[in-house]
Amino acid sequence: MAYSDILKLKKVEVKNEEKVFIKNLIVGNDIFAMDLFDHLYKKDSTSVKLLTEEEVTEDNFKIMGPSLVRGENNISVLRDLGIIEEANPLSSCFYKDSKFHDFGSRTKPMPLLWGEESYIDEHIKVGPTDILPSLTKEGLLERIRENSYSLRIKEIYRTTPEELIDQAHWKVYLTNGLIIECENLYWGESPAIFLDLFKDKKTLSTEFIEFCESTKTPCSLYVHLDLEEKITDDEKTYFFPLSFTHEWGHFIGEIGEAESEGYAQTAKFVTFIDKEESTEEDISKKINLLKKNLAKNFDAFDVNKSKERVILRDYSYSPEIDDSKITQESLNEDHLIFFSFNAPLKQSAVKDSTFVDSWMSSKFLARGLAVQSKIK
Repeated sequence: MAYSDILKLKKVEVKNEEKVFIKNLIVGNDIFAMDLFDHLYKKDSTSVKLLTEEEVTEDNFKIMGPSLVRGENNISVLRDLGIIEEANPLSSCFYKDSKFHDFGSRTKPMPLLWGEESYIDEHIKVGPTDILPSLTKEGLLERIRENSYSLRIKEIYRTTPEELIDQAHWKVYLTNGLIIECENLYWGESPAIFLDLFKDKKTLSTEFIEFCESTKTPCSLYVHLDLEEKITDDEKTYFFPLSFTHEWGHFIGEIGEAESEGYAQTAKFVTFIDKEESTEEDISKKINLLKKNLAKNFDAFDVNKSKERVILRDYSYSPEIDDSKITQESLNEDHLIFFSFNAPLKQSAVKDSTFVDSWMSSKFLARGLAVQSKIK
């Protein structure tokens, strides 16, 4: 079964023809969506709902995959925002010829595919609550669950407000028949996915379409393993090739502090896949290969003493978003606000003349945090 078909089978939905109005609709499921919900809920608890395909759990308050603050430029963004003072960056290594090698050594790694090169950069460990203290608020998970929809989007339309109070600028059609009208649409998933779902593309500017298309990425396959026993003190980023004879990319990840109570450590890995060319069997083989590599290189690793969490996402965090090509006018879509990892910084910059130019080349967590700081 192809990965694109697996997505369609995530949930069997009951058809429910209904229309509701929500002033602020947040589409997303990561830490920035959780934080944004809290921010808008504090302003008006009756005006915000969160929309995501899956039920919100404690996992939505965590960062998936390996560390996402990589390279001096991105570390400096966190300094500028007052998140960190000093940093002791950690390095990356790759597995080849039955041992680990540093990047830049005489031994060369297998060819790096889309997105992988960014993970070579030195990284620092930053927890989600270090950058977004709101995530520790008592009862936040329950409040989000009470004000969220776990449904899939079918299509999106722009609309002209007909009411004086409930100003509907967007209509979001869900696959179960529900229609959500909203004044402000906060989009935390890939802009490329928004473009796919938006049905009246002729009303969009060429620049807006080109920007959304530029954020199209492969899918992400995340494998998190909660380990009962500690297997290493090394916090490097590990690259495990999926093949030593074919250019199939790598599993990239780290082994560090436990994220679940009752465990000693958590191993967090990601690999990028083509959803049209990957089957359920392919994905299973990749996961088993990762476990074999861990068993081969860490004596204390025991697959029977681990809890596995596999997360499939139909987009990835883009390592390259060229904000220099974005003009204020190209993103001037009324009441549409992009946020999170793949959001344009230029959209946020127009709201604050003190925006730091060097942030424009930021990526991953630093980009998401910079955008969040301007929205709020």
